[in-house]
Amino acid sequence: MKTTRQRAILSLIATRPVHSQEELASLLEAQGYEVTQATVSRDVKELGLVKVPLKSGTGAAQQFKYVEPSITTNFSSRLHRVIAELVVHVVGAVNQIVLRTPPGGAMMVASAIDAAEWPEIIGTIGGDDTVLVLLASTDDLPVVVQRFEDLRAEAQSA
Repeated sequence: MKTTRQRAILSLIATRPVHSQEELASLLEAQGYEVTQATVSRDVKELGLVKVPLKSGTGAAQQFKYVEPSITTNFSSRLHRVIAELVVHVVGAVNQIVLRTPPGGAMMVASAIDAAEWPEIIGTIGGDDTVLVLLASTDDLPVVVQRFEDLRAEAQSA
């Protein structure tokens, strides 16, 4: 049941913009699946779906949709995928690194960094479009900035 439900989710997001987990749950229920918000949330996480901004006119409220991670690039980890797909700018100073993302992307990036458990990183703070990465030492700054840049560059050259 879980596998067929997750296939249905991938089919839904491939054929129409799905803006929220609530909308996804309604679409699944319309197809005969009995789901809760918690089930949909777990499926979104397990599938590694990414919420990306929709292009909108000026003055319009920013909207998002779920997309499947890029299947053309073979990422070595969740961190690699989210850095490559969401981080648009990296800058560091002293023992801090600022990563910029499209609106709504920062929390996913911060979570992936925390889950990677790099020994140089003592923690992250994720906002809407900015992640603050705190390093254990100023000596680690050039190495970690370069690592983030390398993860971004691999996807851009693919």
